[in-house]
Amino acid sequence: MDPKLLFWTGALVDLGLVAACGAAGVRAIRRGEVRRHRRFMLGAGGLIALFLVAYSVKVPLLGREDRSAWSSLDYAVLYTHELCVAVMLTAGAAALFLAWRARGRVDLDAPPPALPAHRRAGRIAAWAGLLAFLTAGGVWAGMLARGGAAM
Repeated sequence: MDPKLLFWTGALVDLGLVAACGAAGVRAIRRGEVRRHRRFMLGAGGLIALFLVAYSVKVPLLGREDRSAWSSLDYAVLYTHELCVAVMLTAGAAALFLAWRARGRVDLDAPPPALPAHRRAGRIAAWAGLLAFLTAGGVWAGMLARGGAAM
């Protein structure tokens, strides 16, 4: 298997785990489990950090992808994916900041407090993460269709 395709396969799995952690965190907070929600969301953030570190190692070792064989549709899927990732990161960072700012008012073992701005940012991040995962699948499928090596 092409090393770049292997890297992006791992990245797709990582993003799937990010989306799964986000979904589990949403379920936890809906059940009133603040501590569990916090663990899942911090886990999602850790998986994002893992990808960023891996990507910073990948580029010098394997280089960037050759996009000369990409179609207009391939670019549209990629740019949609990148937009979803940017929204996920921005909204997730906002939710993290708002949670950090409210840390003195939140008892992790009590019912969740009303934090409407945090909730709104978290919802945006969760939906954007799911869309980022789905569009990443489209980018990855395009790589497979081009034979893996011409990425």
